[in-house]
Amino acid sequence: MAAPLVKLNQPNPEVDQQLQRVETLHQQLKAEHARAQELLARLKGEEYQASRTVPAKAHDWVKGNRQLDMKLDHYRERAKRLEKRTGGKSSMDIGIPELKAEEREIRDLEARVSGLEGRVRGFEGLPPDKEMALLEVEKMRKELEALARRRDMFEGLVEGDK
Repeated sequence: MAAPLVKLNQPNPEVDQQLQRVETLHQQLKAEHARAQELLARLKGEEYQASRTVPAKAHDWVKGNRQLDMKLDHYRERAKRLEKRTGGKSSMDIGIPELKAEEREIRDLEARVSGLEGRVRGFEGLPPDKEMALLEVEKMRKELEALARRRDMFEGLVEGDK
């Protein structure tokens, strides 16, 4: 029994070499652990923390995204209406005759709008209340009739002097 104990107490270069490798690896792991701890401390620092404005910016981005989605839906709807209006033709299928017809249509609408604007200008200065506006029109009609009588009377005098 003493022989195996003596054998175990004798230096073993292979075991010593493995022990050295383990010690070296242990030292390397300690150094790597220290570097990782240092990096973690830097990452937890203020330099890498999210700004306090991030939630507000995120909210603004979400809101902007929703608005863009609504605009996109609106433009898709407009494109569908245009497609229906052109009979399913794409913008590449629309030719000069179609454009001229559209231009004529637009000019007709512009003329109609100008006519309506002229009619509306005739109502400028009238009160917004219908009854008050009618009273104002009646007052102006009487004033016009009085002016027409004065004109006729003046013309009668001028013709009588000849």
